[in-house]
Amino acid sequence: MTLTAQEQDFARQHIDDDLAKLALIAHRYPDVSVQALLPRIAALRKLRAKVPSWFRFDLAVPPVVSVEQASSEQTAHFKASRCTGHRMLDLTGGLGVDAFFWAKSFDEVVYVERDPDLAKTARHNFALLGANNIRVEKAEAERFLCECAETFDLIYVDPARRDEHQRRVFRLEDCSPNVLALRDLLLEKAPRVWIKAAPLLDISLALEQLQSVERVLVVSVVGEVKEVLLQLGRTAKPAEEVPIEAVLLSSCGTQTFLFTQAEERNSTPIYAAPKGYLYEPDAALLKAGAFKTFAMRFELAKLHPHAHLYTSEQHLPDVPGRCFAVEAVLKYDRKTVHQHLAELKANVVVRHFPDTAEKVRQRLGLSEGGNKYLFGTTTPDGQKLLVLCRPTLTLV
Repeated sequence: MTLTAQEQDFARQHIDDDLAKLALIAHRYPDVSVQALLPRIAALRKLRAKVPSWFRFDLAVPPVVSVEQASSEQTAHFKASRCTGHRMLDLTGGLGVDAFFWAKSFDEVVYVERDPDLAKTARHNFALLGANNIRVEKAEAERFLCECAETFDLIYVDPARRDEHQRRVFRLEDCSPNVLALRDLLLEKAPRVWIKAAPLLDISLALEQLQSVERVLVVSVVGEVKEVLLQLGRTAKPAEEVPIEAVLLSSCGTQTFLFTQAEERNSTPIYAAPKGYLYEPDAALLKAGAFKTFAMRFELAKLHPHAHLYTSEQHLPDVPGRCFAVEAVLKYDRKTVHQHLAELKANVVVRHFPDTAEKVRQRLGLSEGGNKYLFGTTTPDGQKLLVLCRPTLTLV
């Protein structure tokens, strides 16, 4: 939906207003349909946060759900920076954010979308944004792939992760299109295929199912996993030898951590009680499964095999994750904790601990917040302890 000049002015004036309150005073604006504009303003807000370079009022405004399901500008830009070529195919175009950024790295991009309204919106916006090397095709992904005579340098697929009842799904075979069924055809059309999967994806199972994965990328933005990317190729590798790359995106730049499941299996970290500093790896490393490898690579001691907390005597500034200076190691005891927390306030975190964070707060008589952290965890010999610390540096 494109907005009229009058509607654009209204959206511009009220873009930061409380939309619920705006709905209540809609009668003050008889010249515009406020109720119809409210979801468009909400979509523009989300677009401003997610894809800042697209934020403009003359854009064809998609439904809010389309913005929510789209890649962010940060992740789309990252993906486009990893591949170049002549022609690529975005088989599940959606809002078109990925296609737009792929178009900066390829001479030609073919955007395919089954929803006619989304395809129309994307065509309008590509022209408005000057992306003249994107060809829009309204078609079902499976049908287009079967009927298309072209070949590509890269095919990108972001399967829909909702079933016919609009329930969230994450297994590859439950998503649409089913990339397991299409794998051979995809690789026939392109030597490289990228599949964007749900953050909940079982990576080991996906490697076993696809058998053509050349690399896995787990991408986080400011400490939250946003995408799991499976890079397929025509040369199969044993699952344990497939490189897995954790990618940490932030305003400070990009950090990466590369390992294999074989390296993880063969790593033998040491275990120790908390020392001067405590580390919690970035979510991308935890999702990727770099537990023991993380300890070995940064020469850290692990607190427990199943509690992914790490420690060192000296501060190591390059460790990708949150770092805390340890102030005290305490018994799980109300009186002891109160002696060290005069304000009776802390950010409680539990890792391999029998009680939830809420139960810990209740048992210790603490409120949430403040500038101190209290980690509940377990030692290798089964002892329950609390680590009182303060954040020193966050690398996310």
